[in-house]
This record gives sequence, structure tokens and C-alpha cells, in this order.
Amino acid sequence: MGVVTTSPRLASAEARLPVFPNGRRPTWLVVVIVLFAVLPGVMAVADDRPGLRLVTGASTVTLLGVAGCLNLLLRTMRERVVRIDESASGIWFRPAPAATAMPFVIGSLLLLPAVAQIVVDVADLATMPSFLLTRAPSALGLLGLGIIVVNTVRLREAAGLHVTVEGLTGVRGRGRIDWTWDELAEVDVGTGPVAKLRLVADAGGPGIEAPMLALGSDPNQVATVVRFFRDVPSARAELNGPGPAVLRGVDDALRAREG
Repeated sequence: MGVVTTSPRLASAEARLPVFPNGRRPTWLVVVIVLFAVLPGVMAVADDRPGLRLVTGASTVTLLGVAGCLNLLLRTMRERVVRIDESASGIWFRPAPAATAMPFVIGSLLLLPAVAQIVVDVADLATMPSFLLTRAPSALGLLGLGIIVVNTVRLREAAGLHVTVEGLTGVRGRGRIDWTWDELAEVDVGTGPVAKLRLVADAGGPGIEAPMLALGSDPNQVATVVRFFRDVPSARAELNGPGPAVLRGVDDALRAREG
């Protein structure tokens, strides 16, 4: 099952919202996390107490690893990018592989300080007598375990949003939908500050808001595609074909309409 990444123009009269606040990738978050890793890193090198070095060293690895994961996730997010499953019929917008794997990597990284603290406690290694220093790793470990469990449970549901002849199915972790086209009432990208695909069921029913990481694609692009098939029922028969070909057909139809 391969994921194809493209950047079609998909002309639309609707207003676009950026995928990042102010349209800029927040790389400063990565820098902040790296700076937080400096202090435990220095302690791991400078202090001679083995227990303290083990915990602060594990904490440094955790922070640097989380920074790397965040940087990778941010790089998967780009304006106009569309990721679809090339082997599925219809258009299946699927998250980038990194977006699916990173929660498990981050959860595992958060477990490292807790494991280090357990070793320190069991082996009775010398460390700093600080409640925060000895209990914070346990809190991080519980958080990491929770992230792993939640995302493991979510694996039972298909990721992304699948646009088919019958309607729409998805979206993992953002509220499960399985709607026919007749049930879909509203399609837009919300009100900001960043684009989120907003789908609302008919008769004031439930709705969802899905960000780019959940879709793998720019929500502006996804909204344009969904809106096209909602408004042009005669075109839905094309959704029996493979996703890349269907997407090209939508692009051509929108360009022709614009011209």
C-alpha cells in the first residue's frame, strides 16, 4: 500500500487558511526543546554521581529525540501537498508515515527517564536527593505509556479520510465518521488560525475538525475535493477508479470550470 505525494493546484473560490500559524513553520519549538536539553546534558557530563548521570543522560536523549521527531513532523506539513493511497479506489487521504509512527517513537522516548530512575532505585545508585528529579521521570513514563496505549487502540481504525462513491469514512483520532453524501451538509476549513478540515453532518448533526497531520494533506485541498464531489453528484462514479487518476480528473474539472 503506497502513498503518493503530489501538489495539485486544485482551483477554488473559497478562502484558504495557512497550515501553520501566520503561515510560518514553528521551528522555534524545536529550538526551545533542544535548549531544555542543555541543562540535563551538562549535568550528565559534569556530575560524578552515577544515578544522577543516568537519569539526566536519559532525559537529554528524550528531549533531543522529541525535538527530532517534532522537526520531522513539521517537515511533512506543506502548503498544497496532497498524500493519497495509490492502491485504493476513490481518494484516500492518508497521513504521512512519520505522522503515524512518531507517537510511538515519542512515547518510547518518554519512557527512557522512568526506566533510568527504576534502575537507580533498584541498584541504589547515588543521585541528587530531589523530589522533582526523582519523580518527574515517573510522570514522563506514565505520559509516554498513555501515548502508546491510546495510539495502539486507534490502529484499529483506518487513518485519514476516504472519499468513495458512497460517501466519506475516517478520521482516526478526530471522531469517527461513516457518512453518505446525503448526510454531508457543510465542508470548509474552519476559521483559523490554521486550516482544519471541518465536516458537518446534515440536520445539525455531529461534526469533526481534522488538522493536516490527521489527513496527511493540506486541509484546503481536501476541502476542495470533498466539496467538488458533494456539489457534483454525477462525478462520483469516477471514485470507482484509482485515487491518483481520480484526483487528476478533479484537477482538470476545476481548471476547466475556472477557464
